[in-house]
Amino acid sequence: MPVAFSISIAMTFLVGTANSYYDFLNQLEFALCLEGHAWGLQYVGNGNGALTGPDGAIGGYRGGSASVAEGIKLTAVGPDRFEVVGSVAGDLGVVQVGQPFETDRIQFRINAGTTPFVQGDRFTLNTSPPWRLLRRFGCRNPGGRTSNLSSPDAVFDNRTDTWSSRAVAQLPGHATIEMIGPATVKAVTLGVGDTGARGPAAFELQRSDDGVAWSRVQAWAGQTWPTARLRRTYTVTATGAVTRFWRVLVTASAGGDPLELADVSFHTDINADFELEDRAQWIVRAPGLDGQKAIYIGAELYEDPARAAYNLNWYGFRAYNPLRGVRTQTNHSGLRCLPLRNGPFAYWLAINGQRVVIVARVGTVYLSAYLGFAHAYEPPSIHEYPLVVGACGSLETLTPDATDSNFRCFFDPGRYALAANYPDNVWRPHSNRFAVGNAEYGDQETPGKVYPSAMSVEGHRSYLRGNLDDSSPVLPLVLGNTAPRHTFGEFDGCGWTTGFGTASESRVDHDGVSWLAFQNAFRTSPDNYFALKLD
Repeated sequence: MPVAFSISIAMTFLVGTANSYYDFLNQLEFALCLEGHAWGLQYVGNGNGALTGPDGAIGGYRGGSASVAEGIKLTAVGPDRFEVVGSVAGDLGVVQVGQPFETDRIQFRINAGTTPFVQGDRFTLNTSPPWRLLRRFGCRNPGGRTSNLSSPDAVFDNRTDTWSSRAVAQLPGHATIEMIGPATVKAVTLGVGDTGARGPAAFELQRSDDGVAWSRVQAWAGQTWPTARLRRTYTVTATGAVTRFWRVLVTASAGGDPLELADVSFHTDINADFELEDRAQWIVRAPGLDGQKAIYIGAELYEDPARAAYNLNWYGFRAYNPLRGVRTQTNHSGLRCLPLRNGPFAYWLAINGQRVVIVARVGTVYLSAYLGFAHAYEPPSIHEYPLVVGACGSLETLTPDATDSNFRCFFDPGRYALAANYPDNVWRPHSNRFAVGNAEYGDQETPGKVYPSAMSVEGHRSYLRGNLDDSSPVLPLVLGNTAPRHTFGEFDGCGWTTGFGTASESRVDHDGVSWLAFQNAFRTSPDNYFALKLD
């Protein structure tokens, strides 16, 4: 007989196409942060119509820009009209069956079925606020750091034993950054090479909205450098509006020729352990289902064109320190890599207030990530922060064409694609399988596992087939650990399903709920699938 989830929460479900991994990050940010999210759809009544997104997409109902944590009731006042009432907002109006209902609190459509609605039929669902963007800056790739000095890389390498130069007759010289998002520069650091007389005597900090038209923020003159290889930080006292483009423009040397610069750095805070010209980083905070949580997820962008690596490397952390980079946040999960591409690909997003599930199709490979809270089996008083960060591996250099056994998705992780934060606030890795050369083995050393996917250690999972009525089973994906022995909980809105008679992107209907099936990276054998809940 079919097996149902013990815990069931729906979510906003979105489908799209990205032009590149960077475009995908932009679309993900919009989906998370511009609108709230709807979840927990239930229905009681006589009519057999359905609640969908405004465009009719299954699971596409969503919140709005002003969504808060509240319950929404949609009560039929006849066969073709429903009253919409929020537990916080109050009366939100009346929706006509078959017509989209779009407000800043909730967005959906009710479609008629073969049996008409009657007075008193009721849909209920919940909303949560938008996620909040906390950080978006840094340079996407080396092309975001430019200079007209010789050896431009030496301008930004934070070393005192390398430097760049430009003839005084060819000044001004510049060191420019283009970031992925706007920030304020509150200090700049400059360094000189082997001769202080060749250091910058006059320079200014400039900003731009487009990288073409520049305006001065602050200027310095009469600077001298008494020793070689000296670095000096200058505080910016003038007010400069946030922007993506910043540069230091040097107009005179301290007497020597050519001008030499050993380092230029831009700071949003002189106490921070990162600089604005560093690798791009992105951090968001999820509000939780009740709107009262603070769930932190961050990413670094990684590009290596020679390897065709264009990746989002994910981190989770318990608290957010604005003075620390993604990699140095206190008690972070470690890196979990989602390899994508610098070209078009399709994607699926399942979002609510506590997590986002990502699936991307790159060629014939399906990559997936789970970022956010799982459903802990213990109450919040015991397991306060059940954060899970899982993707396709723990190396930042992964590419979508990898074929080794460690290259797996979060629901059947290899070493070490997934980490979970346990009640003792310790991050523990989970791994079902690993590779030694070309051989594949069940991971007997890592105590963290995801079941029933881990049954593949002995091959038993391949015997799980369809139900007696030819429908596909959907089983809870459960995280657990044997050292210490602890059953963590299960993924929110994700389940294990069989690939017998099922291909990626196939719809699975189970106990009145719709799911989509996706394969484990490049694998298409029947025991390598999971199901993502649509509503």
